[in-house]
Amino acid sequence: MNPSIPDTMWAAQITEFNKPYTLTTVKVPQIRPNELLVKIHAAGFCHSDIQVWRGELNSPLPLIPSHEPVGTIVQVGDNAASKWKVGGRVGILNFKNACASCAGCTGTQKRYGKLDPRFCDHRETGGFKNDGCFAEYMVADSETTVTLPDSVSFQQAAPLLCAGATVWGALNKVRPFLRRCDTIGIIGIGGLGQLGVQLAKALGYRTVAIDNQDDSLQLTDDMPNQLQPDLLVNTTHGDASDKIMKESGGEGLAAVINCVDSIAVNAWSLGLLRVGGIAVLLGLPADQWRFDTHPIVFRELVLCGSYIASREEVEEMMEVVHQYGIRSQLTVVKKDDIPRLPETYLSRTFRGRLVVGFDY
Repeated sequence: MNPSIPDTMWAAQITEFNKPYTLTTVKVPQIRPNELLVKIHAAGFCHSDIQVWRGELNSPLPLIPSHEPVGTIVQVGDNAASKWKVGGRVGILNFKNACASCAGCTGTQKRYGKLDPRFCDHRETGGFKNDGCFAEYMVADSETTVTLPDSVSFQQAAPLLCAGATVWGALNKVRPFLRRCDTIGIIGIGGLGQLGVQLAKALGYRTVAIDNQDDSLQLTDDMPNQLQPDLLVNTTHGDASDKIMKESGGEGLAAVINCVDSIAVNAWSLGLLRVGGIAVLLGLPADQWRFDTHPIVFRELVLCGSYIASREEVEEMMEVVHQYGIRSQLTVVKKDDIPRLPETYLSRTFRGRLVVGFDY
């Protein structure tokens, strides 16, 4: 190991579900030839981290949580040296070290002509099944690492690695079927939705921001003027559907990006779509989805699942973020605040995106 890299590092761990994270000291991980060692400068916290903390995803313990890492490269594996250099500012996507031989890998190779590690049956997932980034250092797969624009701070970049990549992947599902100036709805103006609105506007779509809380809709006030939604709709108001239909010229929305896991809201959203409209589902409800088949069949609606953007798509997203000045409303906390993150996130007054900033 590079002599400037210590043998041990601080880290936060889940040692027992539903208990505060433990701040501890662990060994700095060793890298393989295809990997990078990254010193973490910021890491995000999202709803999936709550699911891990509660034990809902059957994660092994002890586990270093968080899957939204950004930082600087401090060590490069031999097989990655042609592309990556020490000192580079990078973000780490949460699918690593694809096996290239499972059904997921071979299937995507046949379909796309190249390996797509997102769908590897044996992929490593930091913060879920493998150690994440609430630590001083983290190992990155050189094939699923992206360069950060100099114009994007570490703290703003962290949510882009999950929230941004998720909603960008959803937008890419509908882009081939839409025209510029078509109207789309973003449902749920939280961590994903606030980025979804801005990215949709940057792509040239008329955009409706939809939520059941005025406080969440007010997050759009801090967006750059040209990226603010064309219409704000509170779903608790009786005229919500009428406002959306009027904004779309009476024909309905071309697409909706559902960033919430409410079964009722997702079912309601189908009534907002035009003939042939597309609903992209990002939420993961505890129960099964329930949809009325009549509008799906007779209006030929499309229901589409979306996982997360690929590395190539995230690289494209980073350029859009740089070009348009897209940003999240952040609550930034320090390392010592990590044990209280679940409590902070679950507070009824919390809005926006939660990020840990590491001071060195």
